[in-house]
Parts: sequence; structure tokens; C-alpha cells
Amino acid sequence: MKPRTLVAIASVAALLTACIPSVNPFYAEKDVVFDPRLLGVWGNPDDADKSWRFEVATNKTYRLIVSEEKGKRGEFAAHLFKLKGHTFLDVTPTKVELREDQVEMIGAALIPGHLVLRVRGIEPELKLDWVDWDWLKKHLEVNPRALKHRVTAAESIVLTAETRDLQRFVLKHLRDGELFKVEPPDKGLRRLTIAPPVAAPPE
Repeated sequence: MKPRTLVAIASVAALLTACIPSVNPFYAEKDVVFDPRLLGVWGNPDDADKSWRFEVATNKTYRLIVSEEKGKRGEFAAHLFKLKGHTFLDVTPTKVELREDQVEMIGAALIPGHLVLRVRGIEPELKLDWVDWDWLKKHLEVNPRALKHRVTAAESIVLTAETRDLQRFVLKHLRDGELFKVEPPDKGLRRLTIAPPVAAPPE
């Protein structure tokens, strides 16, 4: 096996130990919404190498292209959804390969799996809160029946719970210091391009 491939596999293994993907989506079809304000390119004007581009796919699905430094790039299917007034984003990679130039989010979902983020706002800045993977791992170690999951041979965790159970768990642990890390106010992504007007997503 080539050294470069070994490095890629080692990197992915490290990511899987830190991140916890889900086999099932965090949304049901009835929960999915489409917000045209999300379309366009988001990032930090002072860091041109990193950006999140949302494009229209089909049936309320966004195509998300994430770019990072050193030419890393990844593509995802993204679904915006609401649960009891709270907004979330479910992302899952559309193409997974063992490559050094892919973004870390793909490595996190290499099982493959779904990752969930909380959306605290879209305008004037896109504010996303990531799951606190350390909190979730410790919580499941202490409360193994709290959410159905399995531990892999590499000691990483994969959520295997049904969508309805995932949603109950997410809503139960929305308090600060639990499931989601609340990002500082200055960590929001700013719009880098103006999104084209879209009346509705294509069928």
C-alpha cells in the first residue's frame, strides 16, 4: 500500500474517532424546508480558501460544496429542516474517497453517515453550531441506552437510532453545554456572493 494512502487512512481513522455520524437521517420528509436565503457562497472575506457554497439540487435538497485550505473540497447533499421551531441542517457526503485533498467533513461521515448542525441564523450571517462530539461520546458511555448506537472495532461510535429517536434526543439536549457547541458571535459565515432569486426548488 502506498504511503500516501496509509496517511489518508490514518487521517480518516482519527476523524472517525472524534466524530459521530448517524446511519439514518435526522429529518423526516415532513420536516424539510427550503429557504432561498441559504443559496450562495458563505465564508470569511479574510480567508478566501475556506467557503461553503449552497446550490439548488432537487426536491428541497441543497448541493453543498465545502472548500478548505490546500485545495481540499467536498460535496454534500444538505437538507434544511425544522423541529418545534428550531432549525437544523443535515449533511451527508455524495462522494466519499480516501483522498488527502478532501475536506474533513467527508472523513467525519465516511461510514457513510449523516451529520447534523444547528442553524441559529441565516441573515445577515449564517450561524451554525456543530455537535459537541466529546460531550456526546461521554454521554453515551455513561448512558448507553440514551440513543441506539454501536462501537466499531476502531472504537469510534456510529449512531444507529431511527430518525424519530434521533429527533427526540436532539430536542432533549438543546441546552447550552450539551449536544451543540454554541459558536461565538463573531464566528458566523458572511455572504460572499449574492444568491440568485429562486421562487421554489425544482421537483
